[in-house]
Amino acid sequence: MTRDERRLDLAESLRLWDEAVELIPGGSQTNSKRPGNYAFGQYPVYAARAKGARIWDVDGNEYLDYVNGLGPISLGYDYPAVTAAIRDQLDRGTISGLLWPAEVAAARALTQVIPCAEQVRFFKGGGEATAAAARIARGATGRHVILNCGYRGWPDTWSAGHDDAVPPALSDYVVSFPFGDAEVVESLLAQHRGKVAAVFLGLPYEAEADAGYLADVRDAAHAHGALLVYDEIVTGFRLATAGAQEYHGVVPDLAVFAKGMANGMPLAAVVGRREVMSAAERLLISLTFGGEALSLAACTAVVREFRERDVIGHLWRTGRQLMDGLNDAADEVGVPFRSSGYASLAAMRLDVPRERQDEAWFMLLAECARRGVLLRRGGLNNVTFAHTADDIAETIAVCREAFKVLHTAGFRGAATAADGRQGVGSQQVGIGSASGG
Repeated sequence: MTRDERRLDLAESLRLWDEAVELIPGGSQTNSKRPGNYAFGQYPVYAARAKGARIWDVDGNEYLDYVNGLGPISLGYDYPAVTAAIRDQLDRGTISGLLWPAEVAAARALTQVIPCAEQVRFFKGGGEATAAAARIARGATGRHVILNCGYRGWPDTWSAGHDDAVPPALSDYVVSFPFGDAEVVESLLAQHRGKVAAVFLGLPYEAEADAGYLADVRDAAHAHGALLVYDEIVTGFRLATAGAQEYHGVVPDLAVFAKGMANGMPLAAVVGRREVMSAAERLLISLTFGGEALSLAACTAVVREFRERDVIGHLWRTGRQLMDGLNDAADEVGVPFRSSGYASLAAMRLDVPRERQDEAWFMLLAECARRGVLLRRGGLNNVTFAHTADDIAETIAVCREAFKVLHTAGFRGAATAADGRQGVGSQQVGIGSASGG
């Protein structure tokens, strides 16, 4: 019996999950990793090891991985140069009452590749870092209102009005807006004249943004004395080394990075202009593990690899091969699937009725997993420097077979082609929105 003819043996994964739900609220530390978001029962839950572009589950099944930790694996699992840097620092130590030189080296490395970065503060996660960026912006401007486009994470700064555990009064200080219309931003700045500390801007994933819009938002923010902040958690080290600001050429005052900057080690950073970042010196922004040296060593090694090798070019080439191959396969079979947006972090969607979305995604993810490929529902295809052209060809072949199963199940027709502009359904999606909070 071939792999595409049998169900996966997931006995150990399911046993561990049964134990986890008794010990851990929700069963997982990360909401987006909960197995109910995938194809529970027909999709692995627990990993045993990973190398390059592949991952093995606790039941011994092998997969080509495009989830990659929800995005942090940019170079590939157990990438030699990064692993060597971590091991070297581990021999020296991880954290102490003194500062490690690794902190200075990582900060220097980021300032050398990120246009807006004159100073750097390190954190452990993206949500924490976006909250810190908000505090820095407020401290630097003496204002408290933030205009925000997109998902920024779980801290109270962002989740007021969306989480009943957060005091609702906090929602008065974060005003959401959709991506794409600079006049909306101008109107909100005028409505809250003299009170806006910063505009936090997100980019759509399903279609490329217009650099002119980014420049218009920057100019409007500055005209009203507000700062422009990019959340580069997802786009950094994927769209370009420095993310959207490098790719589109519109530089913000502050930016937040995480995910790919340390190839899977827990690290995030707020970077920005010196006169803005200097506010952090007097603000209450401090954490014991901000100078944890293993992650900082990994970051320095990652930046070096991105500077010395054509990592970004590889991500775009393999991403384009995957995007085009998936779309061609879907068209050939006749299912309403479409991959679009920036090829190095392409989005996926199934144009099926809302009431059948769960069924369609469950089927697609389960059929691909059964054949040895892991995708994420509604997420991005996180190709890495370790993915080869042969890996992509194998993935396209697997997805073609999975599409055939969807077609037989009645999911038929053509998906709406991307037209270069995001749809209403993605307007609230921004940089960092696929961060897996």
